[in-house]
Amino acid sequence: MSTSVSANRIAIDLDGVLTEHPAPLAAAANQRFKLDLPERAFIDSAGLNVPLNVREWVYSDNGPASRLQPAANALEFVAKAVDLFGESNVIILTARPESSAKMTVTWLERHGFPAIAIVFADDKLTSARSQGCHFAVEDSERHALNYAAGGITCFLIEDTHHPHHVDEPLIIQVSGLPEVAGRLNLMLSSAGRRESIAAALPPVEVDTGERVPVIVVSDAIHPVARAEFLTVARIVDVDGTDVDALLAAMPEADALVVRSETQVTSEVLAAAPRLKVIARAGVGVDNIDLEAATRAGVLVLNAPGANATSAGEHTVAVLLALMRQLPYANDSTHAGRWERIRIVPSDLRGRTIGLVGLGRVAGVVARRLQAFEMRVIAHDPLIRPERFADLGVEPVSLDTLLASADIVSFHVPSTAVTRHMLNATTIEQLKPGAIVLNMARGDVVDEEALASALRTGRIAAAGVDVFSHEPCRKSPLFGLPNAIVTPHTAGSSVEALEAVGRVIGNSTLAALRGEAVANAVNLPQATLEAPELRRLTTVAGAAGHLLSVLVPEIPHRVRLTVYGQVAPDVAEHVLNAALSSSFQQWLSRRVTPVNARVVAADIGVEVESPTIDAEASVLPQFLFEVRGTSTHTVTVTWDRVHAGIVAVDRFSLERPLAGEVMITHHHDQPGVIGTLGTILARYGVNIAGMQVSRHAPHREAMMVTNVDEPIPAAALEEIRAAAAIEDAFVVTLPPFAGNPDPVAVSAMTSVAMK
Repeated sequence: MSTSVSANRIAIDLDGVLTEHPAPLAAAANQRFKLDLPERAFIDSAGLNVPLNVREWVYSDNGPASRLQPAANALEFVAKAVDLFGESNVIILTARPESSAKMTVTWLERHGFPAIAIVFADDKLTSARSQGCHFAVEDSERHALNYAAGGITCFLIEDTHHPHHVDEPLIIQVSGLPEVAGRLNLMLSSAGRRESIAAALPPVEVDTGERVPVIVVSDAIHPVARAEFLTVARIVDVDGTDVDALLAAMPEADALVVRSETQVTSEVLAAAPRLKVIARAGVGVDNIDLEAATRAGVLVLNAPGANATSAGEHTVAVLLALMRQLPYANDSTHAGRWERIRIVPSDLRGRTIGLVGLGRVAGVVARRLQAFEMRVIAHDPLIRPERFADLGVEPVSLDTLLASADIVSFHVPSTAVTRHMLNATTIEQLKPGAIVLNMARGDVVDEEALASALRTGRIAAAGVDVFSHEPCRKSPLFGLPNAIVTPHTAGSSVEALEAVGRVIGNSTLAALRGEAVANAVNLPQATLEAPELRRLTTVAGAAGHLLSVLVPEIPHRVRLTVYGQVAPDVAEHVLNAALSSSFQQWLSRRVTPVNARVVAADIGVEVESPTIDAEASVLPQFLFEVRGTSTHTVTVTWDRVHAGIVAVDRFSLERPLAGEVMITHHHDQPGVIGTLGTILARYGVNIAGMQVSRHAPHREAMMVTNVDEPIPAAALEEIRAAAAIEDAFVVTLPPFAGNPDPVAVSAMTSVAMK
C-alpha cells in the first residue's frame, strides 16, 4: 500500500553543501585520534565508517565542526530556496549525530541562516520521503544514489578533486549552489512557484507495504515519539495495567512501547504473534520477560543514557533536601511555626559518598557532587578502571564502601546478585547515621529493613524514588519523617522525556524496518552504522537462504569463519542474519536474528564462529559452511561499504550473486551450456547472464545462470536429468547491495579466488 505526499519540499545537506569543504574535520580527527582519514571523510562520515566516538567529538559543542565557515553562496541559496518553496518546506537533512543538535543550531544562527527545520538521520532517504521531499541537494554520491533510487531528484555538487561517476536520470550534477538555485527557479517558475509545485510535479509515493504497522502504546510517552510513529504506523493506545485490555490489543501489534508500569509477561508475548519489537521508554527492563521475548524472536530496546542527567540531578536534589532538612523546614514554616533553632542543616563538603554502580547516572552524580568538594568512591566490578580515572572516582570493595561512606547511593539494575543488596545484615556494615539513596530499582533495597533502620536512627535519612511494586500505594517508608519518597520520577524531567521519546521513536521504526539499532537489549550492540550493517546483514541473510536451498534438510552443524578484521558484534549480527534466514526455510516456527541461536540450541544444531587472520589489511570475508547429509559453503566478501556473495561451494564468481538464479554442479565437458540454454528456451525462460567456474579442465564445475523469469519445476527436473549435470538449485536473492565500480567488484571477487 502507498500514500501520496504532496511534493513541495526540499532537503539540503549540511557538511560540504552549506559549510565549507569539511577537510579540516578529517585533519583534526586524524591528529587527535592518530587516524588516516581521507579529506572527504566527513562528506559522508557514516558511509565511510568513521567511528561513532570520532564523529561525536568532531560534532561536539566545541568540536572542530563548530569552527567551520559557511560555503560560498550558502546564505543566498537558502534564502532563494525559502522564496521558492516557503520556509516550512525547506529542511536541512544531515547525518550528523543527533547529539550535535545544539551545536548545529547555534552554528546556523551565528552565521545568519534562517530558522528552518533540521532533521538528523543516517537513513536520509526514509526521512526525506516521510517529509514529502521531491528535491535534495547533496555532495555525497552514496546519498545521491539512494535519493534517486527512491524517486527524489537530487542535485549532486561536483568535487573537483574527486569527480563523481554517476549515470542516473534523477541525479543532476552541478558546479555549485548558484547553479542549483538557477535550475530550481527554471523548473518551478512555470508552475507558479510554491503554490503550484504539487500540480507541476508527480506526488512522491511513500511505500508503506501491504499493511500499516501497528504500534501498541501502553504507557504515557512523549509526543515526539508519537509524532515519529505516526509518519508510518498506526498507534493503538491501551492501559498497560489493565491486563485484559493489553492482551486484547496484542494480536495485531508489530511493536509494543512501554515504560515501567506495564508488565510484559510470557502471556502478553504469547498473545502477540506479529510482535517484532518491544521498546522500553527508559532504561530498566525488569518489567519485561527478556527470556520469553528472546525465545519468541522479539527485539527488546531501551533508551540508555537518555535520562541519565535527569536521574542524576534528581539524586543530588534529594540528597541536598535531606542534608538541608528541607521537607520539615517547608512544612513547619507553612504551618506558621518558625523553627529556625530546631532545623540544623548539614554541608556536603568534606563528606564521602559511595556509589554502588558507576554507570551513566552514577557518572552524573559523581560530577555534580565533586563540585560540592565531596570525596567520591564507588564499587562496580563490571566497569573498566579507565572510567574510574576519567571521573576522578576512587574504586573500592563493596565492604569498604559500606563501612566508610557517609552517603550510600545505589545505581545498579535489578538482578539476582543485586536484589536486596541492602538488607538487615548489610545495614549493620554502614557507618552510624549514614544516609541511603535508591534511585535505581526498588528491590535493590529491602524496604522493611530500611524502614526499621530509619525508625531506630541506625540510618539517619533516606531518599527513595523506586519501589519493589509499582504503582506503590503502601510502603513501610511512607510517613517516616526522615525519608523523602518520590513516585519514580527521577528520570522524568521534561528534557529527559523528550530525549527518551526521540531515541525510542527513531529506533523502534528502524527495528521494524529490519535495521540494526545501537540500543538493543537482547542483541549485541551495533558498532557499525545502521545503513551499512543492514546492507551487510541483508547479504548474510541471502547467503543463509541460499544454504537452505543447497541443504534442504536441517543440518547438524553451521559454521561461520570470519577472515579479516571484523568487530565481534558485526560478526554476530552477520551470523544471526544467516541463521534466521536458513531456519525460516528449515522450520515452521518463527525465527529472527534475536532467537536464531536459541532455536539452533533447541533443535541440536551446532553453531561455530571462529575468526581467522584478523589483519586490518585483509578484505573481510565471511565463509558460511553447512554440514548435513551433504556439505555446502557460501562466501560473502565485504569491502566495508558493499557486500556480495562471491563464491558457492568454493567456486569463485566473476560478479556477486543476485536476483533470480539457477546454480548447477556439473562435469566440465562440451555441450553443457548449450543443453541448459535449450531447455530454458523451451520453457520460455530468458537468460540474463551466466558465470562458469571450475578448478581444472574436465573436472567438477559450477555454473550460475541469472534469468528474467522464474524457472518452472518441470524445467528444473529436466535440467537435473541432463547428461553431465550432477545437481541444480533455484533461488531468488536480493539485488547486489550497492553499485560499486568494476574495480571494486574485481577486488571483492578476487579475494574469494585466493
